[in-house]
Amino acid sequence: MLVYRFTKIIRCQRGVVLPMALLIMVLLSALIIAFSMMAASEPLLANNQLQVAQARAVAESGVEQAIWALNNPTNANGIPTPLVTVSAPYDGSAPVAVMMNGAQMGVFTVSVANGASASERDIVATGWTPTNTGTGPKVKQKIQVTVFNPLFNLNPPPAALTVRGDINVSGQALIDSRSDTTCGAKPGTMSKSATSVGGAALANSDRGIFGAGDNTHNQNGTDMIQNEPDSTFNNYTYSSKELDAYKALAKKNGTYYQGTVAFNASNQLKNGIVFIDTVSGNNIDANGPNTTNTSDFASVDIDGNAPLNASGIFSGMLIVAGSLTVHGSFQMHGLVYVQNDFTYLGTGAGQITGAVISQNIRDTSATSIDTDTGGNSTIIWNCEYAKKGGGYLPPTFTIEPGSYKEVSG
Repeated sequence: MLVYRFTKIIRCQRGVVLPMALLIMVLLSALIIAFSMMAASEPLLANNQLQVAQARAVAESGVEQAIWALNNPTNANGIPTPLVTVSAPYDGSAPVAVMMNGAQMGVFTVSVANGASASERDIVATGWTPTNTGTGPKVKQKIQVTVFNPLFNLNPPPAALTVRGDINVSGQALIDSRSDTTCGAKPGTMSKSATSVGGAALANSDRGIFGAGDNTHNQNGTDMIQNEPDSTFNNYTYSSKELDAYKALAKKNGTYYQGTVAFNASNQLKNGIVFIDTVSGNNIDANGPNTTNTSDFASVDIDGNAPLNASGIFSGMLIVAGSLTVHGSFQMHGLVYVQNDFTYLGTGAGQITGAVISQNIRDTSATSIDTDTGGNSTIIWNCEYAKKGGGYLPPTFTIEPGSYKEVSG
């Protein structure tokens, strides 16, 4: 009985091989056809991907060309500063061919416009591969980017000492803009409110405030500009974005500090961009006027032994998110930017060569220069040091982090 049943099962499965073979052939044929179709389309897809990458590279060439032009304003092919009316090809009207090994890789157009602040420029570059004309197939890619350059590289401070508030000059103080007119004739001081002069700065003809032009001191309207409207100082005020950029540079330089800091023989100033931030690390009044408590402000004290450099001179840019007091025989080449009060009580051979800006953001007291009548605080205007932070400000436009975008259209 068992042999009979086994034989019957085997007889029931006769002929199954052929249908299975046919089914497998159908599946294999479908796979072969699919792979054949993919093989046929793969070169087209790869070529499209290559052309998209080439068009993007061509557009990036336009961005680089615009950055070069912004960084070379005096070149015949550069973009003048300040940006008023941009000529071709930087107005987007003239296509520029991109060549590689004698062959045209593509074409770009590029436009440059003023950005949200005086230190920003918006660049839009469009790249085509292989060309932007004709009826043949072409690929188009567009890039939008914002580039940034330090504010005072574009707009040097208007005076040796610029104060959004009052100025009190006394003792043996000297604020002098006579020796350098490379950025134009500058006054010694510019203030939003009154500038008062007393002590030897008033009595002695070789002390006090001097603007470019003559050797008579303390003349209103030439040596000292007073009662300027608040709007005048907006061109010389760093935005939160710009302050953040300088913080990043100071952190990279190892010269970023917070809160209360004293620079002296035990804690010396390294050349470069030095940023003393608020206690919290937040920009002052980033959330609106008077939203930051003054207890969060930085408080900085610098004496004559502070420079680390063997020359005994600190070269760079000093940014204080609060108040700064300088005393002793401190020597500096560069730019001082103080968001609140600035007090200078100099002695000996100390002097700041460059420029000083005091924003008096809370205006708790007048900016004071040498209120100690025994001192001789000195600020000497120097255009190059003021514009370039003693040689340590980034000299070129660079792409703002997070601003690079590939856009449609």
